[in-house]
Amino acid sequence: MAIAAIAVTLFGVPLGLGLARYAVADEGVVLQRLADLTAAAVLTDLAHDRVPAVLPGSGTPATTLGLYDDGGLLAAGDGAPTGDEHVRAVLRGAGPEVVRSGGDMIATVPVLGEHEVIGAVRAARPVSVVYAGLVPLWLGMLVLAALVLVAAWAIARRQARRLAHPLEDLAVLAGRLGDGDFSVRPRRAGLAEVDALGAAFASTAARLDELLARERAFSAEASHQLRTPLAALRLRLENARADARPGVELGPALDAAVAETERLTRTVEELLALARARDGAGRAPVDLHAVLDEVAETYRPRLVAEGRGLDLDLDGVGDGEPDGGAPTVVGSRAAIGQVLAVLLDNAVRHGGGAVRVGLRDVGDAVAVDVGDEGPGFANGHPERDGGPSGPDTPGEGLGIGLPLATRLAEDQGGRLVVSRESPPVMTLFLPLENREDREDREDREDGRPGGAAGATSPGTVPPARPGTGADGTRAGRDAG
Repeated sequence: MAIAAIAVTLFGVPLGLGLARYAVADEGVVLQRLADLTAAAVLTDLAHDRVPAVLPGSGTPATTLGLYDDGGLLAAGDGAPTGDEHVRAVLRGAGPEVVRSGGDMIATVPVLGEHEVIGAVRAARPVSVVYAGLVPLWLGMLVLAALVLVAAWAIARRQARRLAHPLEDLAVLAGRLGDGDFSVRPRRAGLAEVDALGAAFASTAARLDELLARERAFSAEASHQLRTPLAALRLRLENARADARPGVELGPALDAAVAETERLTRTVEELLALARARDGAGRAPVDLHAVLDEVAETYRPRLVAEGRGLDLDLDGVGDGEPDGGAPTVVGSRAAIGQVLAVLLDNAVRHGGGAVRVGLRDVGDAVAVDVGDEGPGFANGHPERDGGPSGPDTPGEGLGIGLPLATRLAEDQGGRLVVSRESPPVMTLFLPLENREDREDREDREDGRPGGAAGATSPGTVPPARPGTGADGTRAGRDAG
């Protein structure tokens, strides 16, 4: 509104003043024409020394019209008895003139005889009369300016609502987002800038939703994966307390407890890294034997305490490996370790008899089989020794372990399937590091120029058989 008012003022005031000047100038032209007509009409009378009774053109509203003889005296019409300086100048031969003097417009023209000026005609009109005639025009301009301001107000109000409503909606959505509703998505407003802000808002909400989901997944996965190491630590400490007799050395038990605590710390760090990683980030060559040995050391004490064994058969692959049988797979060491931990935990909690872990070559990939002598799967549903799950049995029931393992395996370019339902065998397929990339890596480690350029490319993982995916249905025999 302020801008519109300034624009109207800058345009209207000069226009009004220009119109006033034009009207005054035009009034001078009209008066001069009137004086010229009067001078032509009285020329014959003055030439014969006659004075006209009535001047032609007299009676014009607000106009003073007078005829002066060659002596400067008023001969007919209206005006001062003696001619002013304008009349005297015309009588001296100065020619017609139109001037503004004392609030009047004055036009003075000579009456020319054959050889000399024989008189003068003076026509005058107040300038205020001219301005009075402009008042309707000025009022019309004011009305037009008012209409322009009203139109500007209406347009400004409409535009303000158009701009404010999307921003008000964003403010409401921001409040909902602050209350934890990450599903908020702003509607398109048809304004490029506001829509860009809405798109950024929606992207932020989606990222916050993903971040919160990752944090929740980390909390759930951490609680799931820490139960077994905590149970092993507790078992070691209880055994140490039972053996706390004079003369019994507790150093080995305490050393084992410290090692278990270090495994707990490493597990937390790995889970946190996996929760923050995206799209399989951090993949690198991994020594599968070392990972299996580390995971087996975590679960062996629990199996021994329950009178069960753990058999590691790691000789089924690696005939072509330089170290004589240690397969190097491509992936994240933390992710692969967590998948194997889920499989062993599943076998320990819900299986029976000895647990066997074996390796197989499957072309450009390696298969890790984890099985036990338990009842397995009947009619596609897991058999559990602990009965139905519920609030009082938090350790039983379908949990997040196998879905977590499935997701982590797929993130590493692998696959987790049910190879056999009874006795149960779960198989993890992992891509092997190809020969060119292995040679290139070894050359870089030895300081020699690499042979094969490019990033590590995984091998081909065979597809899962229909109906045997570890998705929590047929493969849902999980620790909860």
